[in-house]
Amino acid sequence: MFRITTWFIGLSILTESQIQVSVNVKTLLDTTADCLRFVTEFFEVISKSVPHIYHSALVLAPQSSIIWRLYNQQIDSVARVVTGIAASWDSCTASVGTTGTFSCAGWSPCGQFIAASLGSTIEVRDSNTLERVSVLKPPSHLLGYFPGLIDFSPDGHLLGCSYNR
Repeated sequence: MFRITTWFIGLSILTESQIQVSVNVKTLLDTTADCLRFVTEFFEVISKSVPHIYHSALVLAPQSSIIWRLYNQQIDSVARVVTGIAASWDSCTASVGTTGTFSCAGWSPCGQFIAASLGSTIEVRDSNTLERVSVLKPPSHLLGYFPGLIDFSPDGHLLGCSYNR
């Protein structure tokens, strides 16, 4: 049960209105995950042109997705895909630009993080957004060496790395 609180301001009198809404937690989580998947898949085109949510992103979203079922009536009738719409979301792909070269990488066991070497440092990134979470620098006695192998511990709390010259 969620409580939605709204404040109405009128004639300098502050009043509160409360609405109690029953929510199925599984439905809420599934919808949130589907929305995140939609934004991750179509971020590049939407960030360039917001109307492409309706012109191409919704058109190309799998018809089994929650977001397509909720908003398919908003699709511009001019746009239409004849064949090739995926039955469901495929594996999530994203890219990030960098000035250096990544030489090795490792995924956390939970799939939430990616650790990748960039020069002599290791960047830990969120696997969904590719946002940098942390930058790890080698100890001073390993300067001039480069990461050779990166791996997370089975519980995902530790990150191990070998260094090569």
